This record gives sequence, C-alpha cells and structure tokens, in this order.
Amino acid sequence: MNIQSNKWHVSRRHMLRGLGASIALPMLDCMAATRSQPKKPKRSVFLYIPNGVNTLTWQIEKAGADYEFTSPLKSLERHRKEVSPISGLHHPMVLGKHHNCDKVWLTGADVPGNGGAFRNSISADQLMAEVQGVSTRFPSLEMAIEGHSLAWSRDGIQLPAERNVKSIFERMFVGEKGGKEAVRRRLNRRGSILDAVLDDAQRVNRKLGTEDQSKLDEYLTAVRQVEVRTERADAWLDVPRPELAPGEASKFSRKMDQNQVQDYHRLFYDLMVLALRTDMTRVITCMICSESNGGAIPDIGISQARHGLSHHNGDPEQLRRLTQTDAFLIEQFSYFLDQLKGLKEEGGTLLDTTQVLWGSGMAYGHSHGNANLPTIYAGGKNLGVKHGQHVDFNLPTIGKYTVTDANAHYKICGRPVDAGARLSNLLLTMLQRVDVETEAFQDSLGVISEVVA
Repeated sequence: MNIQSNKWHVSRRHMLRGLGASIALPMLDCMAATRSQPKKPKRSVFLYIPNGVNTLTWQIEKAGADYEFTSPLKSLERHRKEVSPISGLHHPMVLGKHHNCDKVWLTGADVPGNGGAFRNSISADQLMAEVQGVSTRFPSLEMAIEGHSLAWSRDGIQLPAERNVKSIFERMFVGEKGGKEAVRRRLNRRGSILDAVLDDAQRVNRKLGTEDQSKLDEYLTAVRQVEVRTERADAWLDVPRPELAPGEASKFSRKMDQNQVQDYHRLFYDLMVLALRTDMTRVITCMICSESNGGAIPDIGISQARHGLSHHNGDPEQLRRLTQTDAFLIEQFSYFLDQLKGLKEEGGTLLDTTQVLWGSGMAYGHSHGNANLPTIYAGGKNLGVKHGQHVDFNLPTIGKYTVTDANAHYKICGRPVDAGARLSNLLLTMLQRVDVETEAFQDSLGVISEVVA
C-alpha cells in the first residue's frame, strides 16, 4: 500500500455499521483524500510546565517592543526577535478550579466544580496532526520528561506519552524488532483481533439498553481508531526511515543520570529537534514536569518538587528557589530555540517553520490563581507569525503597578483583567498558522492580531 496514494484514505463519512446503529467517525489523520497535501512542513511544539511561576519576579511591566526581560526570562534576550511573551491570558472555563489545569491547557474543556465528572475534548495539537500529520510517519509525538500526555483525541481520550528517550528514538528511527514482514504479521493479527471485537459487540448489542448502547458506540469508535492507526502503520512499513549521521543514535541510547536535570532536559529537546528536522512528525507535545511531585533540580541544589515550592506561603527562601527553577526551565527552553534557529532550511531556519508554545495552565501556584497564565509564543516566521513585543492584556486596563506588589498579583492571577483575553484565542491563532480551517476553537473570540504578520 502506498502512503502517498489516496487508496488507503478513509472517507470522512465512513461509518461503523452493524450493531443496530451507525457510528460517525471523528476526523482522523488518514481522512485526507479530498484535502490538498501540505506543500511545505508547518510545525508546532507545545511545552508545559506545572504550577505556574513566581509572578512577583516573572511579570514584565512594560508592553510593546521596548520591554525588559525580568530575571527568570533573561536567557530569552538572544531570541528577542523570535519570541512574544504574552500576559493576561486565561481559560474562562477553568477559572477558580485548581485541578485539571494541565489536562485542559490545550483543550479548553469545561472543568466541573465540586469534584464532578470530567470529560475532555480534542486538544489543539491533535487538530493540527489531522492536517500536517498526513505527510509524516507519525502524525504527532507525545512526550513527557515527567508526568503524562497533554494530547487528547476527538473522543476526549488522553493519548499515551512516552518518557524514555531511547524508546522514542528507536520507535522513530529503528522500528520494531523482527523486520518489516514480522511487524506486518503482528499488525495483521491485531486487525484480526479488532474484527473479533466487532463481531462480539454485534452479538450483544441488541440486548443492551440505550445508555449501554451509547457507551458501546464510544468504545467502538475508539476501536475503529486503532484499526485506522494499524492500517497507517502497515502503509508506512514500505517507506524507508531517514539515515542519521554517524554517532547520532548513540547519543539517545546512552544511560542518563536523571539527577543531571539539565542534560536530561536537553536530551529531550535534542530528540524533538531531530524528529522535526527529519520530518518524522510536525506536531509535538511535551510535559516538562509533573503537576504533583515533579520538577526537583538537584544539579542546581533544589531538591524540592515544584508543587511544594509553588506553595511557598510567602517564605523568601522558597520564593527565591521558585524563581531559580523558573529561570532554569526558561534556560532549557532557550537552548531548544538555539537548536531550532541553528538549523538552516530553504527560506530560513527550522525555527522559522516551527511555532512553539511554552506555558502553564496555572499562573501562581501559591494562590491557585489561573488567570494571567505565563505564556511565551516563539518561532513560526514563515507561518505568518511576527514577534518582538510583549503582548500584555493586563497593563492597558489595570494601570501602572509595581511587580513586587503581591496583592496586585494575587488580583491579576485570580481574576482576568480582560475577560476576552483567552488562551483559546492564541490556540486558534496557532491552528490557522498550520492550515487548520477553522474560525473558532472552544471559547475563542478571535485570533491575537498582535502576533500575526
């Protein structure tokens, strides 16, 4: 089967039949027979940190191009022309609710109060993967240095994230053991199992009540998605993997000391760059640390988890360490931008065709404030993105204030200054940069014009 032909594509109207009901499939990466193939790669990367930042040292005071980076952001100075710090964004549906901030960062789904049942929606990265992933071996890559995946399917199912660099590298550039034919036999067996599942479901369907039939429909939609991914994997077996430079594989196969956090983080970033450079994927999500107990940095003398540091209760030493970790994480992000900017492509650099979102679903962990989210948008010059200014949805309305005023920051982080300054606006902007044809994403009100060229 030829991955470049339309023979393997599945119609948008393809239905699961039988079972006394028809199940409309969600849009998948293989449903592109009627869409034009992207001519040139348009790439997107999403990087998440937990528990917000120390806004008392983080917040940039001045809007526009003539701004100064604060101490945790200093390493971004060399990327001033390629980044846009954005202040004042929020998810309206998540305000005042501490939990699930990471789960809805890329989805904007409504988070119920009082421990109610939570059901997610599709994340922005997966909408991108449906368009840009048509041309790559992996529609998207889900990674986590610590924690779990940021990506959610159209059915609100969390996609698994890989936390082992060696495993990710081998899956992309080595392939499964046993050779092409052995893998194909395993895929065929998987297909047979899926057929058996559908047959069993057909026999029991007529005995189920309406509610159970609905649950079964959801399950079978997920089964069909596995079937489509199996067909896709079979098609790519005949496509050669890219050749790498001598010694490149050993870099990702060596045993790493996870207490050397800087080296460990940079190895993940190097693997992302390799995946983008070889066009193995055009969409990557990576959770940098876990919301609950991750983020210690022993190689700079910080043994506490980031969650504990963020709940500092005003302790000066805790605040100092939190600012240290903010600066450390930004330094690793700057390293990633260095690597992207250092690789030349036709018409520019790898960074010029890669838009990157770095941020958190929490603003200030100590007060559980989730307005004024720390957000940095970078790259994507050739995608129609412009940078070089601090886009601030706080200052124009709130007036002048001092960044060291904790009370002012509690207010800003707890309640948005501008109710229309929504993170979904930025996600919509990013979706349109990579050819996702949509005028809205969740509760968006429009694109952020300040970052559109």
